[in-house]
Amino acid sequence: MSTTSSGSGAVAPVARPEATATERWVGAWRAGEMALWFVGFLVAWEMLVWLSGVSDLLLPAPSQFLTRIFTSWPNIAPHAWITLQLVFVGFLAGALPAVPLGFAIFAVPLLQRTLYPFLVFLNVIPKVALVPLLLVWFGFGAIPKVVVAGLLVFFPIMINSITGFSALHPNLLHITRSMGASRWQTLWYLRLPTAVPFIISGMKISTVLAVTVVIVAEFVGSNDGLGYLILRAVANHDLPLAFAALFVAGLIGLALSLLGDLLERAIARRWSPGETP
Repeated sequence: MSTTSSGSGAVAPVARPEATATERWVGAWRAGEMALWFVGFLVAWEMLVWLSGVSDLLLPAPSQFLTRIFTSWPNIAPHAWITLQLVFVGFLAGALPAVPLGFAIFAVPLLQRTLYPFLVFLNVIPKVALVPLLLVWFGFGAIPKVVVAGLLVFFPIMINSITGFSALHPNLLHITRSMGASRWQTLWYLRLPTAVPFIISGMKISTVLAVTVVIVAEFVGSNDGLGYLILRAVANHDLPLAFAALFVAGLIGLALSLLGDLLERAIARRWSPGETP
C-alpha cells in the first residue's frame, strides 16, 4: 500500500494494484517451461544410460533413483528431516543478527571503519574448512553444522543489508527531511523498504548455500542427515540410493528458493520505498 502526504502532513495510504492476469500467466508459463526443460534433461539422461549400457554402480538412470525415493522413503525421510532442521536453525542463527548488524554498520561510521573489515576477513575464510575445528570444539552433534550454516548465511545477508540501507536515493532523502520526517519515519518508510529486496535476495542465496554446507558438514562428521546417508550409500556401492538422497537435497534447496521468490514477490507488491507495510 503506497503513501501520500496530505495537507496536514499526515501520511495517507493509497491502494496498490495487484498483479494482472497477464503477469500471472507469464509466471505460470515460465514455471512450466522450466519444468519441461528439467523433464527433458531427465529423459536425455535416461536414454544415455540405456543406450550406453553403463552399470548403475557408476551412473544410475533417473528411473532407478526416482523409484528408489519412493521405495526407500522410510529410510530417506528421517535423514531429510534432520538436514532440513539443521538448515532452518542455521538460517535463523545467521539471518537474525545479520540485518541489525548490517544497519548498525551502515549507521555508525566507526563500525564501518573497524568492524566491517574484520567481518570481510572472516567472510574470505572457507566455511567448510572450519568444520574440523568445530568438530573438535563442539563434538559430532548438531552445533557444528548449525554454526557453519549460520556463518554462511550471515555474510550475504549482512552485506546485502548494508547495500540496501545505502541504496536510498539522496534526492528522496532530502525531500523527506524537508517535509519534517523524523529519523524513525525515514527508516521505517524509506530505508527499510528500500533494503528489503536486497535482504530477501541475500536470503535466497543463503538458503541454497546453507543446504550445501550442511550436507558437506554431514560428510565430515555425522551419524544422520542426507550427507551421512549419501556417504553411507556410496560406501555400500548403492549409487541409486545416493542419487535419490542427492535429488531430495536438491528438492529441499529448490523449495526454499521458491519460498524466497514468493516472499520477495509478496513484499514487492505490498511494500516498496514510500509505502507502508
